[in-house]
Amino acid sequence: MPHRLPHVRQFALLLLAASSFMVTSSFIMNRAAAAEGQVPAVLKLREVDFIYRTVTNFLACDELRRDVAVILRALGARDDVQVRVNDCELFLIPDDTSPQWDRWHHEDPAEHLRNDGENHRQFSTVRVKVMFPIEATPEVMAEIDKDKSRRDLISRVTGDPTMGLNDPIVFPAERREVTLSNSTIRLRPEHCELLEQMLPSLARQLGFKVLRKQLSCDRYGRSQFSPKVTVEVLWPTGAPLPGENKK
Repeated sequence: MPHRLPHVRQFALLLLAASSFMVTSSFIMNRAAAAEGQVPAVLKLREVDFIYRTVTNFLACDELRRDVAVILRALGARDDVQVRVNDCELFLIPDDTSPQWDRWHHEDPAEHLRNDGENHRQFSTVRVKVMFPIEATPEVMAEIDKDKSRRDLISRVTGDPTMGLNDPIVFPAERREVTLSNSTIRLRPEHCELLEQMLPSLARQLGFKVLRKQLSCDRYGRSQFSPKVTVEVLWPTGAPLPGENKK
């Protein structure tokens, strides 16, 4: 009936508008759901330190630097981790019943010290400079921007272009669980003591959280099993976790 067609057309337009509104609302809700838990993040230069003490798991300077850098990269640090280690020589603390160790002896000094119990110590101060993810709050961004002039000056004076790489780049990130283990970063039993001492100190300084630990170190730091630790960190959205990119 011709006189009813305008009403039918109007009703159809209303249905089309409602349908379009529902599709748009659904799209917005899905985008919001996808972004739920994400926060803007930025890499910020951090300077942290801890003490490595042992009477069993003696680590040479280069080995200690390498192991600390590998662990920090697995936690989300940028590749250019700088690790400085002091007093990583092997020390002898003689008592009345043990002879002084001759540094020119042909035996392997590390093996000699491992076999001589608690009379020997390694007491190493580990200092780290690292670009580590942090939530890009207005306060953090203002602090980074304030530090830009100092970075530019250092870059000009030293001729080091890497300082320019420290300009803030904001990226989406979320809290993820990262597993440190033999299968993800090739941890060995002797890393048990390093993780036991390193993670609690750096967790406080860098703002990540240790969730679960499988550390079987005894009172001398010895272990028969590779350690496994699960940590919650701020992780770039979509980036593979340690071990995920292995075939």
